[in-house]
This record gives sequence, C-alpha cells and structure tokens, in this order.
Amino acid sequence: MRIFSLFAALSIGGMLSLPAASAQDSTHSSFTYNDGPYIFYENGLAVARWVRNGQFETDTLEAGAPPNMDPAVSASFDAGYLIPGGIFKPARQTEFRGVAKIAAVSDIHGQYEVLLKLLKVHHIIDDGEDWAFGHGHLVIVGDVFDRGEEVTEILWFIHKLEQQAEQAGGKVHFLLGNHEIMVLQGDLRYIHKKYRYTSAGLRLPYNEIFGPDTYLGRWLRTKPVAICINKIGFVHAGYSPAYLQLGLSQEALNHAFRERIIGHPEDSIMADPLLRVLYGEEGPVWYRGYFEDGFTQPQAISILRHLRKRNIVVGHTSFSGIVTQFRNKIIGIDSSIKFGKTGEILLHEKKMFYRGAISGEKTPLK
Repeated sequence: MRIFSLFAALSIGGMLSLPAASAQDSTHSSFTYNDGPYIFYENGLAVARWVRNGQFETDTLEAGAPPNMDPAVSASFDAGYLIPGGIFKPARQTEFRGVAKIAAVSDIHGQYEVLLKLLKVHHIIDDGEDWAFGHGHLVIVGDVFDRGEEVTEILWFIHKLEQQAEQAGGKVHFLLGNHEIMVLQGDLRYIHKKYRYTSAGLRLPYNEIFGPDTYLGRWLRTKPVAICINKIGFVHAGYSPAYLQLGLSQEALNHAFRERIIGHPEDSIMADPLLRVLYGEEGPVWYRGYFEDGFTQPQAISILRHLRKRNIVVGHTSFSGIVTQFRNKIIGIDSSIKFGKTGEILLHEKKMFYRGAISGEKTPLK
C-alpha cells in the first residue's frame, strides 16, 4: 500500500480534524487508507482496532481467535503468530558468540518495500517473505518508526519474523533507536500524517496506541538498546566518552531504558545524572561523534578496548550507503532507506564484512 495524498490542516495539539470517525461508529473519513491492527487490553478483554478503506473497525477477541479483519488491511499481520495475552518477557541473552551469519539494517523509517527487497535479494527471507536465513542473526539497529507510511506493517513483519527465526535456530534482534524512544515517550514530531489520521480516529495520542496496555506496546517495551554478537557491538547511535564514564554493563544499559526511562516523565529522567546522559545527545540512541571531524583511530581503539569489542555497528547518522572507519572498527549502516528509493544491508560471515546492495551485489568492506 502506498499513500501519496496530502492531508487536511492540523488542528490544535497535532491531531487532524476529521469527520467524527471512531473505532465504535466506523464513520467513513475523507481519506481512504488501511492501517493496523492495534490490539488493546481493556477491562479484561482484548480488543482489536484497525482501519479498512478509511473506516475504523473493531473486534473483541475471543481466546485464541484471530480478529475478524479483512486480510487486505495489512500486508504483514499474521494472527497465527500472536502471543496469547500479549505476555512478553525481555530477552535474557543479549550477548552471542559463534554466529556464522549476521545481517544488519537500520533506520528503515516506515519503508517496508525497501526492507523487503533488501532481505529478499540477500536471502534473509524467501519470496513468500518468510525466514530463509537458517541459524543466522538479523539485527534491526533501530528507527523503524516515524517519517514513512508503513511503520505498522514493518512492526508486524518483524514480530512474525523473529518467531520464524527462533523456530529455525536463528534470531531477529530489534533494537530501540531514538525514534522508538521518542514515540513511546510521546514526542510525535516525525510521525507520518497517515498515523495522525489513525490517532484522531481512535481518539488517542499516537504514543498511547503503543501504551503498556497494548499488544505492540508490551512487545516494544521488551526490546533492548544494545546487543553484542561475535564481539561486534550493535547500538543505534554509539557509545560516547560521557557514556563510557558511567561504567554501565550492557545489561544495565538495557535495564535503564526499559525500567527507568521508557514511560517515565522527562523531568524525572533529566533530574537523574545517569539517566540524563543516556537520554540525551551523548547517549547511545542519539550520539553522532563517530562521524564528526576530529574523531581519531586511537579514540576508536580506546572505546573498543573499554567495551571489550572488536567492532561497533551503528545507524542514526545518514549516508548514501554503508560507511566504515579505521578498517571496520566503526561501521555506520544508516544508508538513507528513509527516502524510500534504495538502501544497503550489512552482512558478516567468515569474519568478513560485506556491503549488500539492493541489486543483490555483495562487496567486501575495507
């Protein structure tokens, strides 16, 4: 599905003025599109809501039953992968060794079709959009949210794929980037206008569509900020000197975001010196220092020694393709997928890094 139409002017508070559309009355809006489903937990019930051809529809779910929803609403939602009760636990393991194949992509920003093409041409998924990477690990290095119009499709796709990967002996790791944190914290500056329509029709701020009493919200809140595979560190933006001075372990970093930042008011976060660093521009989801003038190889080596890692893979800072610093010590993989035209995927096998182009070409990184 592609949305190209312009929208009506924004009303006060960032919502779009709509005809009285709601999940209850299914009133047809002036804009025809599909979105969802979104599953909410209300008064002991699971309630699914979605948009079909501009109409807001709803279904109260019986235990184990899928929503009564036209499959055309979502290109990626598969009710067969729903976890009963939306009960998720944070992954116990965020450090992995002996992984033969790794793929990593970042800053997808709602560009579902570009993501699918990259994964297909590099055999991470098959033509049916199912897992084909065997025991390999796929890392989504943050920023699925904002800017683009197919965020929901990507979320449900990752949700399905991570379960398929587990069944095959592989892994999908979805790391939180600054745009995931922004949405969960209610900073909605960059959401696509399509989602302002959904938000208005559901009579909820967009962040509450991913609140702690929603299926996708609970799932997102279990995701880490950082992981390590084969001594390669993956984090959305990077580890700054200010962050390193905190002396946090990877587990402590993930715990701090999960338990002390997401869902907490910004004034309480900023009042805590440790959380202020994590949440700010020197934190691991905002830092850009690796690609600024003056960043040197000795600095990179010092960071890697401190972290006991061989390489660091980050997104966040956009380039036209994958970039590398100091013989792959630092690798930036934000390849501007957000513009919806092209992009690259990082591949690692047999101790070698490769740039995977959208054409399917695979080139060694030097």
